[in-house]
Amino acid sequence: MSSRRPYLMLAVIILLWGTNFVVARFLSGLEPIRVSGILFGFFRYFIGAFTMIAVLVYNRLGLSEVREEIAPYKKMLLLSAFASAIFVMTLHMSVEFISSGTSSIIVNLCPILVLMYGVYKFKERLTPLKVTGFLLGFIGGLVFLWNSMVLSPGLELGIFFALIAMIAWGAYTITLHYLEGANKYIVMTVKHTVSSIMILPFICLVLIEGTTLILIFDVLSILGLLFSGVLASGLAYVLYFSAVEAIGAPKASSFLFLVPFVSVIGDFVLGEPPEVITLLAGIIAIIGVAFVRFSGVNEPEDIDQ
Repeated sequence: MSSRRPYLMLAVIILLWGTNFVVARFLSGLEPIRVSGILFGFFRYFIGAFTMIAVLVYNRLGLSEVREEIAPYKKMLLLSAFASAIFVMTLHMSVEFISSGTSSIIVNLCPILVLMYGVYKFKERLTPLKVTGFLLGFIGGLVFLWNSMVLSPGLELGIFFALIAMIAWGAYTITLHYLEGANKYIVMTVKHTVSSIMILPFICLVLIEGTTLILIFDVLSILGLLFSGVLASGLAYVLYFSAVEAIGAPKASSFLFLVPFVSVIGDFVLGEPPEVITLLAGIIAIIGVAFVRFSGVNEPEDIDQ
């Protein structure tokens, strides 16, 4: 494989995952609303599951191989799928209320939480770069959240959902530590499938509560859901796993801090440019995340957007 190819793959992945926030905001947060956030999350993983099944078929991996591969990891896979289901629901519910850039920045502060867990649980060594990254991420994140709520009141619910998504993604990332050694394609296929099933009871609860969910199938919504399911939750993982095989998980995951910058560009495209102070605080927080990521050369990857 060419030395540049893995980095080209990562560029495509960053573009896909960053754009996914923008597409979700366009369909779920801007008038006319076409897809409610929780339904967007369901269809994203539902379509993504079929995409990954097609990948397994292409790689000639059948049910027997899947059963054999997941047998030692059943409990952790269920936990991973549950965390991922909460993540995708709350992420897409958040963009009903806040911009794609705001949601993306909050969610991508997740490595700060994972660092705290690593220090506590795995006695991870704190290097000066990690400490600097943690402080920048923590302080920048607080300023970003404060300015988001003060300068744009009424966004509290969206920020709340984004924070839950960040925590859920952190929990999901931690489960990956216990799934090391398993076939990544099989794990992602099973995770997408089980997470999709887990989302259904939440949709039923929302409906029972009396909330009206919107689902309009037109050209834009169909293209958006296919983009999110096939590309952002299918092709992106295939490319990511290929990049990991070429340059290793730590180096591959270290570039994912760039995802929010794509989403922020999308804010300008959608006519929702952030306030300067809020944007600067978000950039400082993401730079802190970058320090944490680049310092973790021997740690498990975290994937999922």
